[in-house]
Amino acid sequence: MGLNSRTPATVDPATMAMFLGLDWKSNAYTKVWSNTVLFLKLVWRGIRDLFEQFVLFCLFSMIWWLCAILIVPGPPATVALAAMADPRRMGSAPELADAIEVFKASWRRSWGIAIFTIPFLAMLIWNLTFFAGSTHALAPMIPLWIIMIILLFVVTLYAFSVAGTMESGVRNAFRGAMFVLVSRPFMGIGLSLLMVVLLFFMTVTVLPMLLLGPALVFSIVNRFTLTILGEEIIDPSAPTNERADERARGVNPDPTFFSRFRGGSKRRNQE
Repeated sequence: MGLNSRTPATVDPATMAMFLGLDWKSNAYTKVWSNTVLFLKLVWRGIRDLFEQFVLFCLFSMIWWLCAILIVPGPPATVALAAMADPRRMGSAPELADAIEVFKASWRRSWGIAIFTIPFLAMLIWNLTFFAGSTHALAPMIPLWIIMIILLFVVTLYAFSVAGTMESGVRNAFRGAMFVLVSRPFMGIGLSLLMVVLLFFMTVTVLPMLLLGPALVFSIVNRFTLTILGEEIIDPSAPTNERADERARGVNPDPTFFSRFRGGSKRRNQE
């Protein structure tokens, strides 16, 4: 059973607006609703991309951890992982030889991105942990540091994503990252917080973090980056135009999960 074999149920935004006592004609509500739907859709597609290449991405994640422990090959391994998690590759499985080629070619630009992001992230996190709960004169700066950490974290993810998927240099990687962030700032903040929560729960369970953590992060981040940049992503598991038209007209509807479980789809095919 494919992950995209059945169109998920949707909630009518007008009904939701009426339930919440909001004006459906309000442009602000319409924009919030559309951004929320897009956010959830991109997260789900990123998770689906990971499981379509599950074994291979587990291998890439383990290699990334090894490179990160060695520190020096960490940034180029990050760019290579982002390139391999490009959803535009979903038509054909990425190969280890492709990852090695990207790894060799991305040392300069990957370290350029790392130098301009990771030290500042480390400094902000150290300040936050050191001054938290203290009465120091710099303690009131903690809320500002938290905001800066959230924004810088998502810019770092975006920059590595752009460098991997678009083969951009340092300058263009940051340009693309800032464009993505400025175009959808609240979506970027939500993505940053989601990544923190996701990584926290995966770290607690240890094994999922080791096997899936890095690949899952870039599977989701790449979806956001490429979608906001306007890059076309062809979904190989999407229904054909003819099947989409049949669904719209209610012809030969897809069986539900329970009907499949009871063997309903088999009886339909026999008919």
